[in-house]
Amino acid sequence: MKAIINIFWNLIIGKGLKKASEKTFKKRMKICQSNKCGVYKKPLNIKALENCGDCGCFLNLKARVDEFYIDCPKGLW
Repeated sequence: MKAIINIFWNLIIGKGLKKASEKTFKKRMKICQSNKCGVYKKPLNIKALENCGDCGCFLNLKARVDEFYIDCPKGLW
């Protein structure tokens, strides 16, 4: 699965975007999954559908981007 994500990232998403380190990604996901903000969603209990109820972003993609304009709308990361 990790290889598929990397291929997807490199071919479609990664053009011109900086990718967050695995450590940063895991830290962000842990914060979101803790649901401190109360808006974390995981429809049908499917990991790929995890999203932020505030901004609507899919967390698996958003947490992987390392750009200045990518952040948690609640300021948690």
